[in-house]
Amino acid sequence: MKYAVISDIHANPAALRMALDDAKEQGCDRVVCLGDVTGYGYDPHASLDIVRRNVGFCLMGNHDSACVGLEPEWEVRLNSNYGEDVRAREKLSAGEKAWLSGLPYIHAENGAAFTHGFFMHPESWGYVLSENDAEMNFRAREERILFCGHTHHACVWTRDARGRVTRKTLLDMFHEAAEVADGFTIEMKEGCRYLVNAGSVGYPRRDLVGCYAIWDVDASTVTMRRIPFNLVEYAQKLLNNNVRVPIWLNDILLYMLRKIKP
Repeated sequence: MKYAVISDIHANPAALRMALDDAKEQGCDRVVCLGDVTGYGYDPHASLDIVRRNVGFCLMGNHDSACVGLEPEWEVRLNSNYGEDVRAREKLSAGEKAWLSGLPYIHAENGAAFTHGFFMHPESWGYVLSENDAEMNFRAREERILFCGHTHHACVWTRDARGRVTRKTLLDMFHEAAEVADGFTIEMKEGCRYLVNAGSVGYPRRDLVGCYAIWDVDASTVTMRRIPFNLVEYAQKLLNNNVRVPIWLNDILLYMLRKIKP
């Protein structure tokens, strides 16, 4: 049994399709989404449609919650990160909003648990950034393997039999552009527990590739897959749909232009 674990699509249907196509080629049996189908990107309608037709289950993300009015309105209006959620709220159909509103915060199956951010009080949208954060999440659940997203940066936390928590960062792997999809596999050791951040499919921020995770239940492995991400094409799609190009993307594109300048 192979699970494809995707997260943080952020209204980017092109990147989502690439991840799903790659997951199919890798022989995945079930696709799960850790939330944030909406927000930031250029086409929430297409993204929602693809998720609803292809994903086994989908969890609530903070942008999905803001999009359908479940977050405090003052916070949504004051926080520039939620700008596209306000626009999407006005454009999504009643059926789309009803589906988003019904998404759960946590799901468990096959000895694993899934959420968007923190397992403790998941509606608070905590970020797993440190060993202490990871330890709190391990204590909140009993499953051997936990999956989260939200930070947009893939990494794997391991809790060994003595209770020591360590982090395997994958920054070098994801700070390099990829022309074709590839991956890095981690074997899960007996007596250890794992917290896997699946990264972001559609909005990688400082990384140069999209990312998702494959959990092979029978082989007891997790593979982090890199998906090519065309930054220039993405910026053009944002502009074509009157969506603000984010600062992180401006910075990367300017850096790229400086590197190729004769």
